Amino acid sequence: FGSRIPVGLSAGACLSAYTLLAAMIYIFNGAKSLCALPGQACSECGKCCASVNCGPIKDCCDSSSKSCTQFTEKPLSSFVILAWICSLVELWFCYSAMSEPATKSCVFTDSTGASVGIENWIYVQMGFAILNLIFAPWFQHQVWEQIHRDLVDKQSVLSGPSTSVPKDVVSGAFKQVLLYDIGILFYFFALIASFVWSWMGGGWIHESASCNVDDNAGWAYYMGLCFFWLASFYSFCWYC
Repeated sequence: FGSRIPVGLSAGACLSAYTLLAAMIYIFNGAKSLCALPGQACSECGKCCASVNCGPIKDCCDSSSKSCTQFTEKPLSSFVILAWICSLVELWFCYSAMSEPATKSCVFTDSTGASVGIENWIYVQMGFAILNLIFAPWFQHQVWEQIHRDLVDKQSVLSGPSTSVPKDVVSGAFKQVLLYDIGILFYFFALIASFVWSWMGGGWIHESASCNVDDNAGWAYYMGLCFFWLASFYSFCWYC
């Protein structure tokens, strides 16, 4: 069958995929570097306080800097940051939609959508967004704990997130958690349900003449789809 595939098309598809993955990696690393800035600012604040013999403030700044640095140096920190941003924006659109007059006049014409209603759809959408907020740091915690277990099995020592961890250990821990953790299995189905719910809500909004996809409810459905693709791309980049 390979002879039936145009060589140019195959090469072009591979190049496009590689470019997309490279772009996603730069985005994730950029988010990680951006969120490391508070830790660096606290570190510099601590140095300034040390120069004027202000011990309590110096200790506070050093502690804050250490916490920020440890978080951003852990695996999946950029995913947690982007997931929080995406989910909080979605929650804001959902909350705004509930208080928006246009939402009250939006009536789904589809039979299934009419039985659900715009307000109930938004409530469920908010529930998925909250679940995403909780899941992201929990997933990071599970991977970090798996790294600890793998290093113990290899009789290695990990004193903190800044300790250099072999790339194969991090990748192996991610795959182990992704494939065998029962919580991840539950969330996998929840993520699929979230995508379907957002997709159906978007369809109901588009089909109804009384609804406007540019209103807050429309943006809430769009952000729900964005989170699904964010989690999918991130998992693909890490797994492969």
